[in-house]
Amino acid sequence: MKPGAGCKQILLATLLAALLASRVCHADGQVVSWEQLQAIYEYDRDLPLQAEVTASSSNSYFSTENITLQAVDNTLIPAILHRPNVDGKVPCVVLLHGYGGNKDAYSRPMAIFMAPLGVAVMAIDARLHGERAQEGVGMWSADLQASRDAMVKTVIDNRRALDYLDSRADIDHERYMLIGMSMGGILGSVLGAVDGRIKSAALIVAGGRLDLMLLHSDFPALTRLREAWQPREMTAEHLYQIEPVNFIGHFAPRPLLFVNGTQDKIIPRENAELLHQAAGEPKQVVWYEGGHIPTPQVVVDPLRRFIDAHLLN
Repeated sequence: MKPGAGCKQILLATLLAALLASRVCHADGQVVSWEQLQAIYEYDRDLPLQAEVTASSSNSYFSTENITLQAVDNTLIPAILHRPNVDGKVPCVVLLHGYGGNKDAYSRPMAIFMAPLGVAVMAIDARLHGERAQEGVGMWSADLQASRDAMVKTVIDNRRALDYLDSRADIDHERYMLIGMSMGGILGSVLGAVDGRIKSAALIVAGGRLDLMLLHSDFPALTRLREAWQPREMTAEHLYQIEPVNFIGHFAPRPLLFVNGTQDKIIPRENAELLHQAAGEPKQVVWYEGGHIPTPQVVVDPLRRFIDAHLLN
């Protein structure tokens, strides 16, 4: 079933106006309220975290704790916290990794960057990633409901990570910045919108309109999905609960940074621009000449300025 003409027109021509009106187009012409979208990501914050430190280490710049937390479905959330070796409360970056990545590979380089600034880094393994990986099962599959559920649960798991940070006396609970990369930026668009504890966000090589991404992205998991299944038959009903453009406008008026590549074939420019357009103010958009994997040089400078302005001050 194709999206209705009215929905298509709104999404393609007047995304921002529709989003800020707190209404989301549904494939069959229904309208979903912002309150209904928020409710998808609600959970009982009184559930015990059952936090356990499973390993720890330290170097000259930061200390590392491997932690497990209890998810709302009673599974374990593998998490990692890198905290700079300084006294007092420190701000914290909540880092969301990309598809196929994990908390360890993404968080350590970020901690090396953040520790001299006096900033902690917290990351979890997304569902079906890292310690939670399952042989032959990916986040994106022909089972759209399972894919959607894994993404929804990953967002809620990150909210549990925020609950854990709130429980620590050595973390500044008023200074959380979200940094999401690729899939992490897509999920971060949702997390930041539904959780007001995030005060600022940098979304790196992220995009919106997942239905178009499924049709045009060169990402191998999506290419395999196209070969096995006809995405054009998909309705927005499968994706509206995780669609970034349905959420990102509600992050305002907190500051946003977008960093995207002009030749990105994984998150095509069209998808990046649709996410940018859906976001409110204040926002900063940085384009670099290149594909999906930016060099550190093109990310470090704008990210450092953003951190200076919105996390350290």
